[in-house]
Amino acid sequence: MEIKCPSCSSRFNLPDSLAKPGAKLRCSVCSNVFQLPGQAAAENPQAQKSRAGKKDSLPQMAPPKSGKSKFIWLALILCLLGAGGAGAYFYLYQPAEKPVEEEMAKKVEMLTMRNVRQYNVLNEKVGKVFVIEGKVVNEFPAPKELVELEGAIYDADKKPVGVKRQLAGTQLSLFQLQVLSEKEMESFLNNKVELLANNTNIPPGGEVPFMILFYDPPENVAEFGVKIVDVKDASNNF
Repeated sequence: MEIKCPSCSSRFNLPDSLAKPGAKLRCSVCSNVFQLPGQAAAENPQAQKSRAGKKDSLPQMAPPKSGKSKFIWLALILCLLGAGGAGAYFYLYQPAEKPVEEEMAKKVEMLTMRNVRQYNVLNEKVGKVFVIEGKVVNEFPAPKELVELEGAIYDADKKPVGVKRQLAGTQLSLFQLQVLSEKEMESFLNNKVELLANNTNIPPGGEVPFMILFYDPPENVAEFGVKIVDVKDASNNF
């Protein structure tokens, strides 16, 4: 027998054995308790006594397999989708990296590197230092500044085991590489005075030195790479 909840209008299939006039039912959607139309049969005193003190248990109505139940499930699915909407939007509509890389490549396309070399130095404080150095040449028709590079070291499977970005403008001597601490070397490579003198207002045809250091690198380093990742138009401010 199909029953309709008077509160939320949900429709349910109720077994005929429970569909008795005057029976009390609880809606499984809105929890409303209501009574079936008709006069309930009088209950003898003995039955009333046997039910006394027992917790009232009302039949739960199961929704039918079509109609309203489909709408309820659809609403539930939409709610779940809505809960994950922000993450889905970020994942599905996250801007592709390729256009960004192409834009950056165009930004630095007329900067070239020369005299790039790699060597190792034994430092008395940090042990082995993996050094990448060279020069960047400005082949743009206008001055540039704040050239930034990215160095990487790879294992035999060409998997990166270290990646580091570094502003061009400074290089350490062999003696400094041998005796300075890691903190001192990093401080020297990022010294604003040196950067201001060497990595600003680089004229067309001008060049700027760079050095990237990896401290105590893994033993499985097999090769390295270096690329120019950023540059800015020259200005009077640093």
